[in-house]
Amino acid sequence: METGMISATTVPTAASTAATAKNTLDKDGFLKLLVAQLKNQDPTGAGQDPNQMVQQLTSFSSLEQAQQTNTLLQGLQTQTSGLFQAQTASLVGKNVKVDGSGFNLKAGAASMNIELAGTANVSLTVKDAKGNVVRVLPQGHLNRGLTAVSWDGRDANGNALPDGSYKVEVTATGDDGKAMPYKTNLTMKVDAVTFKDGGIYLASGGNIFSLADVLEISA
Repeated sequence: METGMISATTVPTAASTAATAKNTLDKDGFLKLLVAQLKNQDPTGAGQDPNQMVQQLTSFSSLEQAQQTNTLLQGLQTQTSGLFQAQTASLVGKNVKVDGSGFNLKAGAASMNIELAGTANVSLTVKDAKGNVVRVLPQGHLNRGLTAVSWDGRDANGNALPDGSYKVEVTATGDDGKAMPYKTNLTMKVDAVTFKDGGIYLASGGNIFSLADVLEISA
């Protein structure tokens, strides 16, 4: 008797688990259930509601159309993604202005743009990839608005530094001694376009920028 009781307890538990797993009816299950009903139910028979059968047929048709629409939308999304990637690939070789700060040193020349909210005394601190300060560039008083600043690629001792990416920290102080708000951006030539994690990124001289950071594109 004891063994029978254990067996009887185990079986309903497994059945309950299976019932829980099947508690949610997916679209395939709905279609199978409706088809089975259509095969075995006579809407004109006694006790049947023809209006209910019409509603079920309408639901069947609507679901089928929805499935076809989803398939078409997925196909269009794939095509659109491919076309967009092909278009962004054409940015290789183009000059783009991106939101950010830094110097992309190439052949002893680099530049970036500073947009000041008002007249300010500006100084740039240039750092290499390891965070070492290689040059401090006092810019003096700059007027409100956009100003292009440049660097000859030399360190504080006048030595030419290798091409590459250099970080720039900006200090802008107004005439009242308070920090002046500013924005920075730089122009770079796109070397490559990368697609990863659902995003599009532009590479130039070791720097990588999101396509969303692009402010301007020029030849």
